[in-house]
Amino acid sequence: MAVKKRRWALAPVELLLMKAAWRLGKATVHEIRDAVAGERELAYTTVLTMLRTLEQKGFLTHEEVDRKYVYRPLVSEEHVRAGMLQDLLQRAFDGSRELLLTRLLELRRPDDRELKALKEIIRKSEKSEGSAGE
Repeated sequence: MAVKKRRWALAPVELLLMKAAWRLGKATVHEIRDAVAGERELAYTTVLTMLRTLEQKGFLTHEEVDRKYVYRPLVSEEHVRAGMLQDLLQRAFDGSRELLLTRLLELRRPDDRELKALKEIIRKSEKSEGSAGE
């Protein structure tokens, strides 16, 4: 089966199924369906169709074990998050990290722990910029 070029925009249900696949590592359609049942009730055929679509998109692969398809992720959760964020950054913010970060901070003020972590990220970024120019 030909694998299409991966596009990072996943539908909410596709992302839900991918999260289940990442948690489980390897799983059948039934196991993935059961893993998301608390958040969303989906028919077996719907899950099967969506897993096949995710496989065509290059996010999953499968092997046949005892006449059952066992799916496993081809890409890490972190890789998908980075791709989705890059896609959002380009499409919604014209590539401007400043606009994206400003909007995030406007939506909800970070708590003290988050502010401390953000300041540390900025400090490290400034430090690495300074050493790169030396």
